[in-house]
Amino acid sequence: MGIWNAADVVSTVLAGVGIALTTVGLAVVFWQVRQARGAAEAAREAATEAREAMTQRVTAMELGSIHTALQTLQEQLRAGQTQAQAALTSCQSIRGQLVALRTRRQSGISPEQLEGLTLGMGTIAQVQEALERWQAGDGRQLDIADTNGKISTLIDLVVEWRTLFLEREEQVP
Repeated sequence: MGIWNAADVVSTVLAGVGIALTTVGLAVVFWQVRQARGAAEAAREAATEAREAMTQRVTAMELGSIHTALQTLQEQLRAGQTQAQAALTSCQSIRGQLVALRTRRQSGISPEQLEGLTLGMGTIAQVQEALERWQAGDGRQLDIADTNGKISTLIDLVVEWRTLFLEREEQVP
């Protein structure tokens, strides 16, 4: 048994080559898995950044729409009794937009801005209530200058927030 025949030598060499190839193949697989994991993490990060950018853009657009609606409401109030019904409709629409923005998940709105939205909804509710009383003819006069002043304060907040969201959008790669 001390002498190896050629078949045993070839078999042993082939087994060694097989083990070496398996080891190299396993190393290549580990390397590819590592690269795939890195690519998956990069893709996840890119998707998160894209979602954040889209969130910023959508929120900025919603704030722009609210800004326009508030300006329209001011014009309707200046027109007086002839536009009271349209102003009521605008109030309802604006409140709906504010509620939708406030309740939407991942809008990127800070807690301070959420508080401001809540106050804004309260302001619009007060305007709506005053308009309804005025339209019903309860004898009270609507102080349009004061009401438009409150709306202007809300407009200033909305414009400030929109500017912040547009700046954030520019910062997202």
